[in-house]
Amino acid sequence: MRKGFYKILIGVMSIALIGLIIIQFYWLNLTLKTGSDSFNNSVDQAMNYTTEKVNKNELEKYYKKFNHIKSDLTTNKDKPHVVTNQVVRDSMGVTYAYVTRYVVEKSMIPVSGEYNDSLTKANIYSQEKVYKIKKDSTTKGIPNLNFNWEKSLQDGSFTLESAARWDAGTTPIDKRVSYKMLDSILKIELRNRGIHQAEPQLAVIKKDSAITSIKSKEFDEQKIEFMVPLFLDRNDHVEYYLAANFKNRKLAIIAPTVPVISLTFILTMIIITVFSLSIYYMQIQRKSSEIKTDFINNMTHEFKTPIATINIASDALRNEKIFTDPEKVKYYADLIKQENKRMNAHVEMVLRMSKLDRNQMDMNFQEVNLNGVVQKSVEPIRFIVEERNGTIFEEYNAEHSFVKGDPFHLENIVINVLDNARKYSTGEPKINVKTFNKDHHFMIEISDKGMGMSQNVLKKIFEQFYREETGNIHNVKGHGLGLAYVKKIVQLHGGQVWAESSAGKGSTFFIKIPLKS
Repeated sequence: MRKGFYKILIGVMSIALIGLIIIQFYWLNLTLKTGSDSFNNSVDQAMNYTTEKVNKNELEKYYKKFNHIKSDLTTNKDKPHVVTNQVVRDSMGVTYAYVTRYVVEKSMIPVSGEYNDSLTKANIYSQEKVYKIKKDSTTKGIPNLNFNWEKSLQDGSFTLESAARWDAGTTPIDKRVSYKMLDSILKIELRNRGIHQAEPQLAVIKKDSAITSIKSKEFDEQKIEFMVPLFLDRNDHVEYYLAANFKNRKLAIIAPTVPVISLTFILTMIIITVFSLSIYYMQIQRKSSEIKTDFINNMTHEFKTPIATINIASDALRNEKIFTDPEKVKYYADLIKQENKRMNAHVEMVLRMSKLDRNQMDMNFQEVNLNGVVQKSVEPIRFIVEERNGTIFEEYNAEHSFVKGDPFHLENIVINVLDNARKYSTGEPKINVKTFNKDHHFMIEISDKGMGMSQNVLKKIFEQFYREETGNIHNVKGHGLGLAYVKKIVQLHGGQVWAESSAGKGSTFFIKIPLKS
């Protein structure tokens, strides 16, 4: 994948993700606004229902009080009647309205006789009611009865609301309704509408905005959120209001949307995670592609020299002058064999890693003396180190050295670590090899005085195809498989391998293999 296309793809995906997140937040904001509107509507409905029920309860009281009057008037509304009313004031200044209705009921009584005569019988019924009239503080004198109300009494069509309002207007508000009743009814209605978290703070307010004694302790008249008519006067004007504030308002609004918000959040996080993983794996793939390309270039570089050497040696052997010189023939033959062996080693390493990746590596586990394996591994490296005037120091302190393992692969991993120490040593290599026992394990410690590694490089050295670049990518021969091979073989033996290093101060590798039980 081209680098430019990769950047464009990342950019497009990032814009799409940001756009999606913005849409999600917009939708969440819209959901919360809708939730707020729904909350307001539900509260309005609940409060209106509460006032309606309070009024109904009051009417039920008056229904019991005036039921007999209503029943009689309705029954006898078509019969002959006479209605009288009288308004009087007692010595204490209290005004009363006396309403009397007289109903005349006539019936025919047959009288036996020659002429079959009959007598007319008349029964007269009276219905009386006394109303205490509240004194009008604004006008002098005695207020007159409402004409419409008087007429409704006469024809038996009066409403209970009219009678209730007439009488209730003289009743103190705390006798008409209680805070407990209002609070109980409203909370039930709120719960019926799905509002459970909000705590209503109520108050009954007069039409002139004065707060009555019916209110909660925490009610704040400066923060009234809702207000609906509670009681009407005899002229259908609002006399009292029911006002409410709400604790935990935001919680009550959010609560119904929590499942949706949670689901949205989870889906958004999934999208972000998938996007991040996609970017991550795209980077890995890109890096892997670069590493594999580097590996191919490396392998090509590694094969070029041996192939060129073999070609030169082959051409030399075809020279007739060489045929007569056995020493030169042997020299060129050994050279061809050496270079061929070198190429074969590279191929074998690649094949080994391929088999390890597919778990197809054949392991020949047996009892192995690791002290002996380490000593054997040092010898081929010692020759190369001494050619550079370097030194390998050996210290075998492990008293218990027998493990269950594959001697061939164990030897190879030690050689790989030693060769790595050799390659990255500047000047005259100085390599220390030490063995010792720790916690029923055989420990191999290989240290050098080379260029060392940064902590960032230290985390990657056991990855396949990874090689630290030191300016020229090919300045250190290798293909980045040696330490990856070491790690996998050690793991197959149930052990561990790690390194400690500081840039410019050399590196130390530790190999830990469990002892034979």
